[in-house]
Amino acid sequence: MRGVISFRALDRGDFPLLRHWLNTPHVYEWWGQQSGVGSLGGAGPDAASADDVEAKYGPGIDHGIATQRFIIVADQSPIGLIQWYRLADYADYAHDIGEGLAGTAGVDLLIGEPTACGRGLGSGALDAFVATIVFRAEGITRVVAGPAVNNARSIRTFEKAGFIRVRDVAVPGEPTREAIMVRDRP
Repeated sequence: MRGVISFRALDRGDFPLLRHWLNTPHVYEWWGQQSGVGSLGGAGPDAASADDVEAKYGPGIDHGIATQRFIIVADQSPIGLIQWYRLADYADYAHDIGEGLAGTAGVDLLIGEPTACGRGLGSGALDAFVATIVFRAEGITRVVAGPAVNNARSIRTFEKAGFIRVRDVAVPGEPTREAIMVRDRP
């Protein structure tokens, strides 16, 4: 079941909701320690503190960064976070995953609302985001993602959104191998 999907830029008013999402077990498992948010060892109300969220996401709002972050809205309710970046701005990561820099973007998403999981909203949001935002950016012809190889739900979401798994890689500093998923502009 898919709803009407839209996107709006992340702002500080979203931080309490983002903190809540980052502390839900189904998100923290993949976005907690691995994303640099949360100083404790597990999910829970204090795994990602308000200060953690501010430190991770505030500078991008204040000063702009290479990663563009958006709230996913389904049927007028915020359900998750999606972000994209030019791989050229993260050359070490591009090298680690075996991707070129020119014309390639990276994308990540999380569906934070538990009631939005398993309804096709993640793949619908991802497909719409890539088609209407990422591929409209100047020069972008390829989008890549690197979910953990053991994150079957995320891999399936990317597949449903038209991504193809091309290889698995070990990225230095990451706790698990990544399944490199790609989608080329038609």
